[in-house]
Amino acid sequence: MRHNDDAFATMLLMSQLSADKEELVHPLSVGEYNDLRRAALRSGMPGLGALIGIDLNALQRQLQLSAEEAYRVCVLLNRVMPLSYALEQFSNGGIDIVTIDEAPYPQKLAEKLADKAPPMLYTCGDLSLPGQCAAAILSNTCADKSVLECAVELSNALLGADVTLVTGGEVGFGRLMEREALHAGGRVISFLAESMTERVYQPGLSEMIATQRGLVMSIVHPEAKYTAAHALERNKCLYALGDACFVLSCEKNRGVTWNGACQALRNRYSERVYVWENPHISGNMDLIAKGATPFRSPHDLDFEQLRRIWVAPQYEQMTLF
Repeated sequence: MRHNDDAFATMLLMSQLSADKEELVHPLSVGEYNDLRRAALRSGMPGLGALIGIDLNALQRQLQLSAEEAYRVCVLLNRVMPLSYALEQFSNGGIDIVTIDEAPYPQKLAEKLADKAPPMLYTCGDLSLPGQCAAAILSNTCADKSVLECAVELSNALLGADVTLVTGGEVGFGRLMEREALHAGGRVISFLAESMTERVYQPGLSEMIATQRGLVMSIVHPEAKYTAAHALERNKCLYALGDACFVLSCEKNRGVTWNGACQALRNRYSERVYVWENPHISGNMDLIAKGATPFRSPHDLDFEQLRRIWVAPQYEQMTLF
């Protein structure tokens, strides 16, 4: 993908050039990036691309930054050669970057997450998939037989209704969702909280990527290790990418699945959060009490009808009830 100056500036400001080496200054956070973007627009600049090549004094004067803030931004913007080298390495591994100002960026993320949307994403696969009807499926386990059975039934019902699966791609549950999509001839978006470099070449997922049925995305460096913080940031993207989201199992007050679901309900990252009504899973029952929509079995849901509702414009949805 060819990038314009605004996109390249975003990458300079946001990219971690190495997964395990400290840099002279830290890349900007999402909040800091948005503040800088607004400051640039207020100053009359057409976009962040206008900052490339600007000197320290001009940064401080035009954007009304402190000396410390201007120095940090200046250092980040001067990483042109290291970033160019990193982009070449990523491209050789089949990984690209898309930024929030570029057309292929998933509009669901920009619209639902607003200022919390990640300004840049690492990607590998078909970037048209987020524009199709999709449902996220989340669980803290698939080791429990009942959860496994529900997951397989639900994923197959969604795939049968031509719905793209959205998963975290984690060992266990996420990999199960990928396999179900592969075997059913369906589509999958795996949004990772860990390294992409090896995952995109693994059998099954690599086949779906090659046939435009798979997309892998991440907000962390392609060689980064998994952390709970990465996973929680990733989870808000899972909810935003799904036209509907299904939680099958979580432990109350503990773990990324519980915290991500609570965050999604509180911040309305998704208007449709369904939770399996299983009285043996206390976390599920508490999410229902917090406002999630219960379902007892995938067999009780008409996914063809639900799909029409999920993809209908808001004014049309009002006439369906």
